[in-house]
Amino acid sequence: MSIMRYYQKYHNVIRASLACLLGIATLASCTKRYEGYNTNPYLATLEQQLADGFLVGRNFPDMVNAVMPAGDPAGQTNFINSYQLAYSLAADCYSGYMAQANNWNGNTNNLTYGFNLGWVNEQFRLTGVLMAGWTRIRDATELSGDSLQYSVAQLIKITGMLRVTDSYGPVPYSQIPTGTFTPAFDSQESIYRTSIAELGRAADILHALGANAGTPLAAYDQIYLGNYVQWAKYANSLKLRLAMRMAYVDPSNAQRFAEEAVSHPAGLLMTTTDAALQKAIPGRNFRNPMFHLSHGYNELRMGATMDSYLRGYNDPRIARFFQTSAIRPGVYVGLRSGIEVVPAVYQPFSTLNVADDTALPWMYASEVSFLRAEGVLRGWNMGGSTAQSFYEEGIRLAFAEQGVTMPADYLTNSTARPINYVDHSVGNRYSMAARTDVTIPWENAGSFERNLERIITQKWIAMYPNGAEAWAEFRRTGYPRIFPVGLNRSNGTVNTEIQVRRLPYPLQQYQENAANVANALTLLGGPDNGGTRLWWDAKP
Repeated sequence: MSIMRYYQKYHNVIRASLACLLGIATLASCTKRYEGYNTNPYLATLEQQLADGFLVGRNFPDMVNAVMPAGDPAGQTNFINSYQLAYSLAADCYSGYMAQANNWNGNTNNLTYGFNLGWVNEQFRLTGVLMAGWTRIRDATELSGDSLQYSVAQLIKITGMLRVTDSYGPVPYSQIPTGTFTPAFDSQESIYRTSIAELGRAADILHALGANAGTPLAAYDQIYLGNYVQWAKYANSLKLRLAMRMAYVDPSNAQRFAEEAVSHPAGLLMTTTDAALQKAIPGRNFRNPMFHLSHGYNELRMGATMDSYLRGYNDPRIARFFQTSAIRPGVYVGLRSGIEVVPAVYQPFSTLNVADDTALPWMYASEVSFLRAEGVLRGWNMGGSTAQSFYEEGIRLAFAEQGVTMPADYLTNSTARPINYVDHSVGNRYSMAARTDVTIPWENAGSFERNLERIITQKWIAMYPNGAEAWAEFRRTGYPRIFPVGLNRSNGTVNTEIQVRRLPYPLQQYQENAANVANALTLLGGPDNGGTRLWWDAKP
């Protein structure tokens, strides 16, 4: 279902539902003679539903699962397919984290840049779910005056919309709440600038009012259990992430926004307990789709780039992330993405070490430390300390977040480097030399680019398995150095070495919203293919 049709389906009932609820509370004003017959004494009043958080709270799980599909209330498995189409067959593999042991459409698919224009509609459908939930919360909080609950909804909305715009570029956004079947596309620049302003307002409100407001969303909030203080920290940390994304396209404002985020009194995500994790809570369905894709569908596998870096660095987190292979028992074996896959050959490669209830990360505190390290490297005021200190702090936090002991020499081992990738299939067809020799220890005399590569490489490891963010950072900085596809079926529109920069627009958008898609291409500034760069993808 397209974003417009999904949204229209729910938009028409949003205000009608609220009107009915209002009608329950004020029925006598409309039917003065028949209130005794028309009022259901067992139905909660609007005031009661607002008081226990139900009217607003029930929408948060829908919004959260539109950011990352992970289970559904009916206990069905549609979330697995949804996550696979939206992220597993795109960002999770483009980021170098994972690869697929299947060969859809004769190996002409998203992974080999022969895009399936039906698959790429899933993020648009999820946007409809996200914005429908957000609109219901907006309307309900307008009635209740609850700016804290609205601020949390804003943060979830921004998190989800950024994943979408970072995949395509211009996307429908500001006109979606009008319910039109054909919403205009907003430029990525406008989405970013609007989001940064909204993040600032949300942080202010959550910091000023949240500490003494209790946790009315505890039963609905799968990220922070209704803790408004934690949401305020997340708001600032997300603002810092957005600011850094602008570093090459608008460096002066990027610095200003980053420094605002760091200096905000609500603070940032700084400890392991601060992590924004989508997880199971009592009464809310949660299942990790990657568990099913790796062990049920028997498709999702460890990426070759992870193989090269983690084994080269002797990084013990490899056992936390992946399982040893069946093709070489006791050995971790990754798989190149975008190759000519024969399922029976590649299925014995390393699976993901993930369970049905493993939480999904939206943001770790370690990422914030790496962002601050890069900020200092760029000459920004990141609240004291040196780039090296923030960098090393990020690594320590990243190990702690995974519950893995960091080797004593990890920060000082100057000989550990990424290793060559060995395919281990018959003929080693897709083996490739390591793409870099970057080491772990900080170099005070090192160049800007060399130390930036260190920061991003370690941030990339730490953010696993958040493929959407890892792919965005690879495009922004060029790091880490990811193995290219072995089979490029883009007909020349995507450079194999530069790699894919975006997803093309879905066929359904052309069929149902063609005029606005044409305008979107003007905003994009290039053709609708995987080789066109996004607004922030501006590094020379």
